[in-house]
Order: sequence, then C-alpha cells, then structure tokens
Amino acid sequence: MNPALTHIHDTLATIKSEIQADIIGQDSMIEKLIITFFAGGHALLEWVPGLGKTKTIRTFARVLSLDTGRVSFTPDLLPSDLTGNEIYRATKWTFEIRKWPIFTNILLADEINRTPPKVQSALLEAMEEKKVTIWDKTLDLPSPFIVFATQNPLEHEGTYPLPGAQLDRFLMKIVLTYPSPEDEKRIFEQECNGKSSSTKINKTKSEKRWTEDLLEMIDYIASSVRVDEKIYDYVSDIISATRKMVTVPTTPVLSYGVSTRAGLALIRAGRVRAVMAGRDYMLPEDIKSLAHEILDHRIWLSYESASEWITTYSITEKILDSVRIP
Repeated sequence: MNPALTHIHDTLATIKSEIQADIIGQDSMIEKLIITFFAGGHALLEWVPGLGKTKTIRTFARVLSLDTGRVSFTPDLLPSDLTGNEIYRATKWTFEIRKWPIFTNILLADEINRTPPKVQSALLEAMEEKKVTIWDKTLDLPSPFIVFATQNPLEHEGTYPLPGAQLDRFLMKIVLTYPSPEDEKRIFEQECNGKSSSTKINKTKSEKRWTEDLLEMIDYIASSVRVDEKIYDYVSDIISATRKMVTVPTTPVLSYGVSTRAGLALIRAGRVRAVMAGRDYMLPEDIKSLAHEILDHRIWLSYESASEWITTYSITEKILDSVRIP
C-alpha cells in the first residue's frame, strides 16, 4: 500500500483496539461498525437487550471524538421530535428553527423498531441525502453523519417492522452474538471495577481538523482502493441471482430482488475491509465475508418461502455457493 493507505490502515487498527479495550467479546461487531463508518453508511444492530449495543456505539463515538445524539424511539415519538420544528419567538416577531438530536455526527437511534413507521420514515431523507426538511427549509446535516440504530428482535411485544425503504438505507444489519463464558467473566470484572480503558485517538489535533481528516480518509478509501472489473461482475452476478429467484416459474422464492444500492454497499464496504486487511485492492473474499450483513435484511421472502421456514441467511448462502468466484 502507498503511505496514505498505510496511515489509514494503522488508524483503523488503533480505533479497533481502543474500542476493544472497553467492549469485550464483540470483536466482529466492532470491525463491522468501523467498516460501516468508513464506507459512509449506516448500521442496524439487532439482538436481545443487555448485550452492549448502546454502550458500543457510545464508545465508538468517544474514541473517534465525534458529537453524538441519542433518541429513544418510543410509540409516542413524533417526526418533529427527531428532526426539529419551527418555534415562534414573540420577542423577535418571527419564527426560528429549533434543531433536535438528528443534527449530530453519530445518531444513536435506540430501539428504532419501537416507534411507528411514520417516525421511522422521518430518517429516510437524512440517511440518503444527509439533509433534513423542516417546514419549507432544507438544512444540511453535519458531516460525517452516520445512523447507528438498535432494535430488539421482532417477536418481542410492542415493536413495529421497519419498512423496506428504511432497511435498504442501512448498509449493514449486524446481528450480535452472546459473549463466550470467558469474555463474560471479563465483562463482569470490568463493570464491577468501574474502569474504562478506551481513550480518544486525536490527542494532538483540534476537533475540526480531526473531523476533516476522517472525511478525507473516507474519500481516499473510496477513490484509491483498486476494484478489478471481475469484482464488479461478481457483485453484479450476486445481485442478479436474487432477482432470478423472483421469476421462478413454479414457486417464487423471493418477493423481489435486492436493489442496486445493495451492490454499491458491497463494493464500498469491501474497499474498507481490504484496507483493514492491509491491501490496496479488493478480493472476492471481501465481498463474501460481508454479504450476509449487507444482503440478508434486503431480501424479502415470498409467502411460500416464509411458510416453509426458509431464512434469508440460507438464501444468501445459496446464492454465494452458486455464483462463480472470479
């Protein structure tokens, strides 16, 4: 790698180790959060409460020295509670915009599936265009702007399924796992001692200069990691395979195939993974290793498939096995 990519590789490794100093037993989740951030995407974290989803995101923001805002998504939340509103100032005889938590670098959307779709859809414009419209004014969000949302499994009471348009805007859906007994013991010891090990990594730079550095790293990864034409073909074949499952003559396996955005997500995330692995070029393994997190939540099973207890994970696995690796 050239010196610039080597510097980025070392920075990503430092970020990962700093987060791991505080978050024990979730190394895979930490790596995928880093990939999501430097790919310029958003992530949805899912599993039962109490596994450290919220703590991980708070630690992530602290290590990167970025502003963070938290919104607890509840059934009575309104879209304006998330984005902001116009407030009349009697002393000035005018209206002014009051900005709410969405105007931050990292938005923690806590338990996003506990609020109705009306509020969930308020994030669509923000996640795609990095803008928010309040009444007749469109405002830019801070840069970078990343949504890290958490949700509990849908079989829990009081939850609302996320709409397809919302799910498609999450670059990854990361399903957590339980920590091992050894890691769980370390968590007990750390929490009972009340010690935090991670620190900020921009110790010598101003907050503004550090934010600019992060944006430059994101842009440099997107423009400097080489992607061979065969990798583009490989991603295209994977995406096309999902669409062919909609047109099966007898029984459609899927309701519809994944979008072009899914293919772009595979390439963007694969570039970051390549840099983390110490390469300035992508390999098919970069695509395969992230395919489940990027594709599973975008796949919609047909009624027949759902009734036979077919899972989106098995569909993605079947596609990866059937598409020829370049």
